Amino acid sequence: MTDLTHEQLADFRRRLQAAQIAAKAVLHQGAGHKQVEASGQTIGRLTRMDALQLQAMSQLSRHQIQIKLRQIDAALLMLDAGKFGVCRKCRFPLAFERLDAVPEAPFCMDCQQSMEDS
Repeated sequence: MTDLTHEQLADFRRRLQAAQIAAKAVLHQGAGHKQVEASGQTIGRLTRMDALQLQAMSQLSRHQIQIKLRQIDAALLMLDAGKFGVCRKCRFPLAFERLDAVPEAPFCMDCQQSMEDS
């Protein structure tokens, strides 16, 4: 359990809920975008390549937003369970500065770094 106050927990809940709404809105907006076809278009070769590259970047961005949304949802569940702010790997409390910067962070900086290094 962390040493967060009720006010801090309520603030994190508000921030996470706002981020959840924003991420869902971005995903909903992007759902209607038309995909570029690899053949059969009358656009030039470079224009089609540019369009395919933009589409790939958009899909990557969409994937990253989906990951962030899953992390936000998990953080809200942890808040409901009274386990918010605890590293999922080492089970130690996350630093307030870490939570303040990234409220949906599932890992402490040490565990995050060790996973990225391996």
